[in-house]
Amino acid sequence: MGFLRLIEIENFKSYKGRQIIGPFKKFTAIIGPNGSGKSNLMDAISFVLAEKTSNLRVKTLKDLIHGAPVGKPAANRALVSMVYSEDNGNDKIFTRVIVGSSSEYKINSKVVPLQEYSEQLEKLGILIKARNFLVFQGAVESIAMKNPKERTALFEEISRSGELASDYDKRKKEMMKAEEDTQFNYHRKKNIAAERKEAKQEKEEAERYQRLKDELVRSQVQLQLFKLFHNESEIERLSKDLASRHKEIDKDKKRMDKVEEELKVQKKEVGKLMREQQQVEKDIKEKDAELNQKRPQYIKAKENTSHKIKKLEAARKSLQNAQKQYKKRKEDMDELEQEMISVEKARQEFEERMEEESQSQGRDLQLEENQVKKYHRLKEEASKRAATLAQELEKFNRDQKADQDRLDLEERKKVETESYGCSGTPNFTVPVGACGSMSLESSILKFGSLTSRLTRN
Repeated sequence: MGFLRLIEIENFKSYKGRQIIGPFKKFTAIIGPNGSGKSNLMDAISFVLAEKTSNLRVKTLKDLIHGAPVGKPAANRALVSMVYSEDNGNDKIFTRVIVGSSSEYKINSKVVPLQEYSEQLEKLGILIKARNFLVFQGAVESIAMKNPKERTALFEEISRSGELASDYDKRKKEMMKAEEDTQFNYHRKKNIAAERKEAKQEKEEAERYQRLKDELVRSQVQLQLFKLFHNESEIERLSKDLASRHKEIDKDKKRMDKVEEELKVQKKEVGKLMREQQQVEKDIKEKDAELNQKRPQYIKAKENTSHKIKKLEAARKSLQNAQKQYKKRKEDMDELEQEMISVEKARQEFEERMEEESQSQGRDLQLEENQVKKYHRLKEEASKRAATLAQELEKFNRDQKADQDRLDLEERKKVETESYGCSGTPNFTVPVGACGSMSLESSILKFGSLTSRLTRN
């Protein structure tokens, strides 16, 4: 480690002319009374080490020239030279010269810029900005009075770490960026690993899906073949079943045609019976009119015909019971026919007796008013029964020729009604007119026989 060997001063502050101070040792103490120039020697050393003018207790560089503060400068220039002895024994001379209001720096008598001058001093461990080469009066106390932040700034200045703050911040940003990049790359690598794992799983899943899909296709093909086989078998069976059904349909059609033919015959028969019923009703109306004319005679014969009227009432009740029982069972009609047969026998007997009485009395038989009412009631009930039977027959008339058949039936009714005369036509009233004689009981029984025929058909 080198040391300051001597100082050469020329017209600097209190040193007039050229003065050589030294040689110094590695440890040198300078003592003297106040005003002897100790502080000016410290200022000279600070000046040659490129210290600022404000730290040399003057306002301008000119004030450093000897006599300038009192207005009598000894010269127009001043200089301070420092001889530094290095470890290898070589000397290096640093000189700072005041020329006018500026300074000139020299190293070994060679003029150099301040930057190079400062760099050469820094190589010797002398930091101009840090002022780590001199300790002035009160500096120790000033340092001791500094707060931690100020001392830290001083240490940074002495150690020159402050100059590296920008580089530190830059490197710190680079480090943080590198850490972020590292973290990003780590996460990216982790994500890539996860993606690779997921891709591997997806690949395995896709391969498994493809295998299952192929297996599904094969299974579907087998299923379709199985369905095709069974469908063909089912089609063959259904074809046979269809053929048999067609045969049954043909048979049913034949039976239907036969039934339709029978139905047509029945319709014709019903039409005939309906025409007969209409004629009977017409005759009944005519006989009603005759009865109204014969009413006085009927009242006179009331006492003689009371017994026969009771028999007629029994016959009427039997007829009503037969009609009611027909709605429930068809077999009841046979019973009604038997009753009608018995009534017919009674009628014949009645006619015979009435004929005998008529011959013996020599006058016609007349009906009473209540007998006429009973007769009308019997006629109305017979008409309702006939209408009910006609409605039941109409249920079979549901084919396409129904309207035409009804039209034909009406035409036939009209023609037959117009051509229907007294000849061969049964009368159901008392014997009045030119068509023959027949009693009231015979007319009622004959109307009941007609109703029985309609029922059987």
